Amino acid sequence: MDASNYRMVVTSGYDYVSTGSIADGQLRRWLRDVEKLDPDDLPPGVRLDTDSAADLHGAYTRWRLRESGPDGIRQLTLVVRARSGDTGPWVRLEVEHLPAVAGGQPARSGAPELAAALLTEVRATDGPVAVTARPVVLSEADLPRLLDELRDRRRRLPVVLLAVPPALAEPLAGELAGLAVGYLLNPEVAAAVNQVLVNHRVPPGGARCYLPGVEPEQAVDGFRHPAIPAFPRLGQGDELARAARLLARLPRRLAVRAPLPAELAALPALRTRPSTAADACRSELEHLRADNAVLNALLDEAAHEETARLREIGELRQELREKEEHAADLSTELAERADELRHAEARLREVQRYLIDLGEAGAGYRAAYRAQRAPHGGPVSFEELLDRFAELPELRFTGSRRVTVQLDAQALGADWAATAWDALLALRDYARAKRDGGHLRDFLHWCRETPPGGHRFPPGKVVRDESPQTSGRKAWRLQRTFPVPESVDPSGAVFMGAHLRIGAGNAKAPRLHFHDATGHGGLVYLGYLGPHLNNTLSSSI
Repeated sequence: MDASNYRMVVTSGYDYVSTGSIADGQLRRWLRDVEKLDPDDLPPGVRLDTDSAADLHGAYTRWRLRESGPDGIRQLTLVVRARSGDTGPWVRLEVEHLPAVAGGQPARSGAPELAAALLTEVRATDGPVAVTARPVVLSEADLPRLLDELRDRRRRLPVVLLAVPPALAEPLAGELAGLAVGYLLNPEVAAAVNQVLVNHRVPPGGARCYLPGVEPEQAVDGFRHPAIPAFPRLGQGDELARAARLLARLPRRLAVRAPLPAELAALPALRTRPSTAADACRSELEHLRADNAVLNALLDEAAHEETARLREIGELRQELREKEEHAADLSTELAERADELRHAEARLREVQRYLIDLGEAGAGYRAAYRAQRAPHGGPVSFEELLDRFAELPELRFTGSRRVTVQLDAQALGADWAATAWDALLALRDYARAKRDGGHLRDFLHWCRETPPGGHRFPPGKVVRDESPQTSGRKAWRLQRTFPVPESVDPSGAVFMGAHLRIGAGNAKAPRLHFHDATGHGGLVYLGYLGPHLNNTLSSSI
């Protein structure tokens, strides 16, 4: 649903009548110039319906364009909705693909050129903030206003700050039109922003997406606002387009999932109506044929609508199940962390009592204070994590760098990267212990009985192997078969059922699949670090 739909909801800087006139004109211009269609003489399979009315919420005008094809219906809906008070009317533009059959793969609906034109012509705003089709260049004088805007909890749209060369800003923001408010920062302004937003920095050469209600003083709030590190290899092939889609992923999902304003949600369904040509039929037979055509169109429309809505319901049920699993995983992890903390506090008290007995009480408490203040030292992104594998000579990464780096676009990317680094340090120490002759059955044994000084990973997040249902299905087994040197396996690949839960949940939370070859060469091979692969939960709705 998120990948196939596009939704823009903004307010107009003009009154209802003027906005409606602008919308109609821009829709017709877009049909002629971009779609190469005559609005007054549409070909078979393409239909433009309009309606307008007044109700308790005010007046509205709506246009709906439907294009039928073998794979389903592409539907574009444009609405201008009056609002009470002095505020401008709502403008809603939505594009979706209704698959022809249940379970059909929906086509991606990009931000149409119509969205960019409407934003400009209606002087679109999100509250008091202008919403433009292209990123606005900020100066240092704009920083107080930007900070107020980021803090504002009333805004509907996310704010995206780009710290990239000007030549790349517009192509990168091409998918954001109507989905976010974009700003471009030059290096000096980016440095000034990062001095103020210490906990919410914009990566040099990258971008950051800020949801409503930023709390700059709270370090933990930074996890809510995903950062994308420096965009790699832009300009090579379709990398620029891929980066643009990556940047728009969260704003697109937020736009589709956010509840509509009450005035827009109250609109009745728009149904296909007989054309004026049908009304002009002279014979009774022609009237019957025209009525039959309209009836067939209504049945076809209902079937496609039902298919699309069933798909959405299935996805929402899947998401609910994943949220429940996420909550269960978090509860388990919280209990483990609480147990670890109790043991650590008990050990600290023992050390402090021992130092008191030695007459070194001050040293014990100073050491504890320094430990609390010590920097974490781990990577802040998956891209940095991959670049630091030289620090882990006992580990070999054979997976896809592109898949791993894409995790940085998720809301918990930085937290997941820190957790993954903890896992790698524990795997490294395990491999060293096996090399030095330690009597360990496997990595889970290490995590359950980690010796003093060794890095530990929560045992509840370690999975020794996939279930028979997952490993027994050919497609899923192939998904989990990753490259290794021929010295490990002559085929050059092995099935890696053992994995670590880097993030809780089942949808896109990362998993790290590995092959333990410590008994034959002393190394651990990491074949995959990316979103959860398909299994019995993720693939059935």
